[in-house]
Amino acid sequence: MGNIITCKSLHNANSDIVMSNRLTDAFLNVLIIAGSRLAKTKEQKRLIVWLAEKDQTAAGEGNVGFDIAEMPWNTDTFQKDKAFMLKTIRHALNKKHWDKLGYEPNEKNIFPRLEQFAELIEAFEADDIKQEKLIKWLEDSDKDDPINNGFPVCPRHDALLSCFGCQICRN
Repeated sequence: MGNIITCKSLHNANSDIVMSNRLTDAFLNVLIIAGSRLAKTKEQKRLIVWLAEKDQTAAGEGNVGFDIAEMPWNTDTFQKDKAFMLKTIRHALNKKHWDKLGYEPNEKNIFPRLEQFAELIEAFEADDIKQEKLIKWLEDSDKDDPINNGFPVCPRHDALLSCFGCQICRN
């Protein structure tokens, strides 16, 4: 069992990112740890928290794959948010803050997936945004969720918390 990240707007199944459950955890962890430190706006923080909610210990193994269009993109800030996500991926590829993880992700497995993810994000356009995904995600959030409470961070990892807590602590 594993997870798949897609960008259906590309109409190209060859661009799908297929990962084992363990690789998915490491992939998300390096993005979360890099993006948490880079995120400045609420839209950028929402993107990282949304990724942190792809927590297999809560959702179950093999249940956290997604399509790029499902991410909580905001049409008003899309270009800045897209640039932010690409910068987050670059930081992950440069192993920024990996020392906080407590383990060393396997570069030969994770780097190609991060590069594929950058390609999907780069190809994704504002016209592909499904604004209703952001609206529904926000409506479904509890009043106690981190996205509604100032975006707290884990004191140990300095990573944005999701409704499940710290993705990195939980793995």
